[in-house]
Amino acid sequence: MNEADLIKKIRDPKYYLETFCKIKTKEKGAGLQPFILNEAQKDIFNALRGPDRNIIIRKVRQLGFSTAITGFFYVDTIMNPGTNTGIVGYNVDVCAELLEKINIFYQTTPAELRPTIKYNSKYEMSFPKINSKIVILPSTENVGRGWTLHNCLLTELPMWDGQDKKFTALNESVPPKGKLVIESTPKNVGDVYHRIWTGDNDFVKKDYGWWWGYTKEAMEKKKKEIGLDAWRSEYGLEFLASGRPVFEMDMARRQRKNILNVGDKNGNFTVVSDDGWIIYREPEIGGIYALGSDVAEGVRGGDYSVIIIWDRRTGEEVAIFRGQVHPEKLANLINIYGRRYNNALAVVEVNNHGLTTLTVLKQLCYPSLYFRPSKFESISTGYTDRLGWRTTVSTRAFLIDEFHSALRSGDLTIHSKYLLDEMMTFVYDDNGNMVCLNGYHDDCIFAGAIGFQGFKTLFNGELTQIDERAHLPRSYAY
Repeated sequence: MNEADLIKKIRDPKYYLETFCKIKTKEKGAGLQPFILNEAQKDIFNALRGPDRNIIIRKVRQLGFSTAITGFFYVDTIMNPGTNTGIVGYNVDVCAELLEKINIFYQTTPAELRPTIKYNSKYEMSFPKINSKIVILPSTENVGRGWTLHNCLLTELPMWDGQDKKFTALNESVPPKGKLVIESTPKNVGDVYHRIWTGDNDFVKKDYGWWWGYTKEAMEKKKKEIGLDAWRSEYGLEFLASGRPVFEMDMARRQRKNILNVGDKNGNFTVVSDDGWIIYREPEIGGIYALGSDVAEGVRGGDYSVIIIWDRRTGEEVAIFRGQVHPEKLANLINIYGRRYNNALAVVEVNNHGLTTLTVLKQLCYPSLYFRPSKFESISTGYTDRLGWRTTVSTRAFLIDEFHSALRSGDLTIHSKYLLDEMMTFVYDDNGNMVCLNGYHDDCIFAGAIGFQGFKTLFNGELTQIDERAHLPRSYAY
């Protein structure tokens, strides 16, 4: 191996840590052992080597992520002069233990490879000859202000007080080509960590469930030890519902097993992305479909316009569009994809901007539009000549209750993560009103629920009208 190849190898964090560094193990009396990465740690190293600035990790306990990430950052700090690395947590003493592990990495490395240390304390490790340092920062109100942190690890962010301000300050302290890593077990729906995890942003999202380091038998034992609710958060990677949720959490858990992402197999079909749509299943010959749409203004940073298509025969969600588009463009999307799905019955919310969408659909001569009922409280409900669904104070609760009932009974199958994430943040406020938590959306919920209203009006059996030809006279008198 020539010198250039050797230098390249030594600069690789995995090679450096596994070859030169040791660590304390959990086994009593085992002493210091070589730091050999487990499979989850290897996987996160691959993400850290990539070009992305932001990474968020949702993980179970005791997989060694904090140790691995600080090890990666340690090697990066001593290999790149002028690098500042910050480790921030709700408990500064817990973070100081990570710096102690870095000290062990340093002390167990051959002397010729160790950079000179000027300042080495419980909360800082400084390398003056290369102008680099590693610091432990307490999660105080002004954390990160005045710092430039080329590497920054935020550990257990959901446990911090004043998360919003602190995260904003730390995010500003990391330059565009730096690394900002958040790692935690999930806590509450609606906190900063949850918003980042479920939001549309530039964070690479890495999920590490119990299967990365535990057996089923070990997890069954753990459930008995700590209880099911605690297990769901610590090992099941579930966020805990905030407030009083509208949708039952057990139902949401069952539906979450049906989530499909682009590239996943759904029977013989591979889920694809197409012009802003996610297609979970192609239309079938003779299939019957209902389409629900919640229409927004189409302004960047505002609400989303959403279209969800249901298979009337199976109750399966077969396609979703979610984007910030003008109501007129939304009409064109409904026209194209509704026709593709065998002229799906289009149920469009007519409130506000939905009127524009419906007007364009009429101009396009869309063949199957929904007419809303004349009233809900009578036994025999007729339909008006008015197009679209209108959400009012009286129909809003009815709409959500019927949708919830269909989900509880298993009549509908959800594939969209967007829809299920919204259901987790849809709660009753102090006045008993159904609202989404501040900073979240409910557009997918209403698109799905509105589509279900059309779903109800479609007959999915075989039509058995009388064939009039069998009753015509066989002969005539003239």
